[in-house]
Amino acid sequence: MPPTESVILEEEIDENFEPSQEEIAEYAKWLGIDMSKEKELLWIAREGLKAPLPEHWKPCKTPEGEIYYFNFSNGDSVWEHPCDEFYRSLYLEEKHKLERQRAAQQAGAAQRGAGLSKPPLDVGMRSPPGSRRSSL
Repeated sequence: MPPTESVILEEEIDENFEPSQEEIAEYAKWLGIDMSKEKELLWIAREGLKAPLPEHWKPCKTPEGEIYYFNFSNGDSVWEHPCDEFYRSLYLEEKHKLERQRAAQQAGAAQRGAGLSKPPLDVGMRSPPGSRRSSL
């Protein structure tokens, strides 16, 4: 006879667990990571897959075999791992950092390509050659 109530599961933590590349790619895609443009951010997916459940959370299985998570401290239940939102937010934060970094690199490359460079610190202290203004 099939169970009529949810079954509380125990999380088994394997300190040596390493997710496969396929698992990392799948979770990365779920987080929103663009595998072709954001390979530098795959560490977030790897870390997310290795994250243990927060305190008071337990995985549970419905009679239909679906997994959900229940917080025995406050009664909350969610279908997604309780840490998923943290890793999704972390991804967005790191993505914005990466975009700013790339934009700065492109701007620097454009300046170098155009022959522009930072002016010397004392540029205001000298007069251009042939100027009537005297140096201070």
